[in-house]
Amino acid sequence: MVSWGRFICLVVVTMATLSLARPSFSLVEDTTLEPEEPPTKYQISQPEVYVAAPGESLEVRCLLKDAAVISWTKDGVHLGPNNRTVLIGEYLQIKGATPRDSGLYACTASRTVDSETWYFMVNVTDAISSGDDEDDTDGAEDFVSENSNNKRAPYWTNTEKMEKRLHAVPAANTVKFRCPAGGNPMPTMRWLKNGKEFKQEHRIGGYKV
Repeated sequence: MVSWGRFICLVVVTMATLSLARPSFSLVEDTTLEPEEPPTKYQISQPEVYVAAPGESLEVRCLLKDAAVISWTKDGVHLGPNNRTVLIGEYLQIKGATPRDSGLYACTASRTVDSETWYFMVNVTDAISSGDDEDDTDGAEDFVSENSNNKRAPYWTNTEKMEKRLHAVPAANTVKFRCPAGGNPMPTMRWLKNGKEFKQEHRIGGYKV
């Protein structure tokens, strides 16, 4: 015969006193210090702008003082002397400038305790303008209306007004970029900055199309 019931398992644990021997040791501070790189100071104000026409010579001066070594870069790439570029102390000379010489230049002065970098914007173009051309109006002629019966894909109507690829404009001035276009139906215009859509709220004061 099988009888059902409840079984209880009792576990008795005897606590013993254990004596743990802790090893004695002392901390030795490592006084060896890794050599620290000198801090680098960067220019906070707007880059100084240099403007030249194609074929002219251009001289840029690095105004950083007490520099043991001065190095130059153009658009982040190290710049060395060549048949048109001359580096003499704090001076950078460009002979027979071309539009390809346009870009962001920087001089870095290396000292014993720190280094400092200064930036310059170089603009080589034969069309120097702030965008306020005499022939500029409110931009109404930038869009050419077509005969309503003739469909046409969007196209640029005045490409010579789009030649100015690089503008040198003092801070707080207005700059205009012209992209006259035509088509039927009338095309809509979208502006991009660094590959991303540029909207009015991205700029204080907005912009006008």
